[in-house]
Amino acid sequence: MAFVVFVYVLFPYDLLQQRLMEWASRDGIQLVLTRLRPAFPPGLRAEGIRLQVDQFSLSDATMSIETLRVHPEWLALLSRKMQVRFEAGLYRGRLEGEARYTKVEGAPLWEVKTRFADLDMTQYALLRRDGKAFIRGRLGGDATATLTSDGDMQDGSLNLRVQSVVLVSVPGWQLQLPREIACDTLQGELKTPAKQAGTVALTCQGKDLFIDGRGTVAWKIPLADSQLNVRWQVRSEEAYKPELDLLATVVRRRPDRRGEISFRLQGPLRQLRTGA
Repeated sequence: MAFVVFVYVLFPYDLLQQRLMEWASRDGIQLVLTRLRPAFPPGLRAEGIRLQVDQFSLSDATMSIETLRVHPEWLALLSRKMQVRFEAGLYRGRLEGEARYTKVEGAPLWEVKTRFADLDMTQYALLRRDGKAFIRGRLGGDATATLTSDGDMQDGSLNLRVQSVVLVSVPGWQLQLPREIACDTLQGELKTPAKQAGTVALTCQGKDLFIDGRGTVAWKIPLADSQLNVRWQVRSEEAYKPELDLLATVVRRRPDRRGEISFRLQGPLRQLRTGA
């Protein structure tokens, strides 16, 4: 027991931190760990985690985690199974989940399941422009992913849920909203099957307001070259008629008798365009 405690405390965590960053940083993605130390109950505690994609500025991390704690399932280890649990604090909310090592047709895989709640969307860098957030709300949901031993994703899914979300115009947008747009509920879904284009769906509903987008996304490296093809339906009879008229001028579509506009958003993420 004394030897185990000795190894646990004096383990070269700085070297492990460096190896983890080198393993995860590739193909235009960079992982930064500010601090990696032992935790109690026995496990690891990481601080200042940033996942950076080359296409974005250094201040716009794709994901930023304040603290992450990882604990192995000791009973699973006794039965020769590898399984860990983790908890994280990020964007003033929380995330928890588990990862399990398995083999499918002889190929080693990691199955990851996560749940997150109460994430402050105004703190997410990619939802901000010039220091101002264009979406306000508290995000919750769940995600699953199957990864190879090299970290490549085999398949995955993401479900999002937000109660009371607000869309705000920011300087530099082609569509300048004269006021905030409020949704009572916002739900989103993203599925990425193995070796196929993913499907994406997003629905926002409010008082006399309905926004729905459904389509596909083909992920590529670099990320900005990923291809998006989503058809949008936006409807409001009276409450947001001025905003609907502004949207009509941008997408060059006229609302129908129900106050609905349908258009398509497609192309690479770096240069999206509208169509019929």
